[in-house]
Amino acid sequence: MNNMETGYIKINIEENKTPLVEIRLINNELWLTKYEIAKLLNCFPQKIEANIRSIFKSKLLWKSDVTCTYRYIDKGIEKQTIYYNLETLIFLSYRINTLEAKVFREFINSALREHLQKDKMPKESIKLVWMFQPKMNYLWS
Repeated sequence: MNNMETGYIKINIEENKTPLVEIRLINNELWLTKYEIAKLLNCFPQKIEANIRSIFKSKLLWKSDVTCTYRYIDKGIEKQTIYYNLETLIFLSYRINTLEAKVFREFINSALREHLQKDKMPKESIKLVWMFQPKMNYLWS
C-alpha cells in the first residue's frame, strides 16, 4: 500500500456527558496499529498484543485476513508497521474490560440496530440474512 489511508476512530468520555464515538472509514475499513488500539481502549500495548495472539491462536481470526503490513523508508532505513482492521478491534473490545472498550461495544451494537431500523419495517418483520462465504483459511485441516 502506498500512502496508506487508515481512517480514524475517537472515543470521547467526559464526566456527566454521553460518551461520543467518532469513526471515519476508508473504503469501509479502518486500520490501526496495536499502539493506536491500546490508546483507544485505554490499556497497555502488551495487553493488545497478548489478546491478538490469543485470537489468532484460537483461530477466531486469521492474521492474513485482518492485518496489513505497511513498509516504508525512514532516513534510508526500511521499516514496517503492522495494522489491524476493524474486525480485530471489534474482537478485542469484547476481550478487554475498560470503559472505552464498553463504549465501543455499545457503539457497534447501536450502529447495527440503527442500520436494521433504517427500513422502518415493523420489528416482527425484520429479517437479517447474511451468507457466509468461507475463504480457504477458514477450512479446518
